[in-house]
Amino acid sequence: MKRLRDRSAISPFYKYVLFFANFVFLPEDDSKPGSEGEEEAVIDSPHCVLAGIALTTVGTYILVLKDKKITYFVEFLFDPSCLMCLAGAVTVFAAFFGCGGALRENTLFLRIYYWVLSILLLLQKMNLYPEDVLNDAVRRYRSDVDMRNVIDNMQEFLGCCGVSNDNEGYKNWNDNEYFNCTSAKEGETVGAQCSVPHSCCKKEAGENINYQCGYGVLLKEDPSEVSDRIYTQGCLFAIKQLITDNALLICMAKTLYDQIQMQYSKW
Repeated sequence: MKRLRDRSAISPFYKYVLFFANFVFLPEDDSKPGSEGEEEAVIDSPHCVLAGIALTTVGTYILVLKDKKITYFVEFLFDPSCLMCLAGAVTVFAAFFGCGGALRENTLFLRIYYWVLSILLLLQKMNLYPEDVLNDAVRRYRSDVDMRNVIDNMQEFLGCCGVSNDNEGYKNWNDNEYFNCTSAKEGETVGAQCSVPHSCCKKEAGENINYQCGYGVLLKEDPSEVSDRIYTQGCLFAIKQLITDNALLICMAKTLYDQIQMQYSKW
């Protein structure tokens, strides 16, 4: 019979699940109906090395292409492309320490990972979101091609529409002069009026994009009337859900850290 000290206290389950949860992106594009017809985003594996690199790359590309010069810290905070770079960098940073700490059983990396996710969770609970910055991006959707691509990718990636931290994010598109619907009536809309971008639309895997699926949705006040065609929740609401999902990874990181410490005590 093996002696107790020869048995590893480190669970392979926690070790490899934590590693793959940070390295591999496995989103579910489903949505579950809430008690009042609301949608709840279901997205697994919130941290991903590749997604973080993609965010940083796109944000940097926009800054270089536009030859933007950020001279003040306030400009950095209120520029959507800068925030994309920051979000991507934080994602890569956290995922790197999560992957490395789990795979190499490095307690320092796991402690850093644990505290980074804990801080993100705390910020989420404090509702510290740059909603004004993202609203500005919505207003510039048609006038800035690069910003349009960023918003489209974000909405498709997160399964959201608009930027608000609630289930009526699609109504944010009233702030864009091309989609504004404040004075329109049903059957009297012109062009893209009262519509939302095609990136808000729900589609099955392999299905062609229906560029008209979002037409007229801003005429509907109740999200449940359009939830079968588009995502109604704002992207900040979806991001909040992603950060909340990190709570499980925080617990796993702490458990794995304790197990490694227990193993060290046997040596």
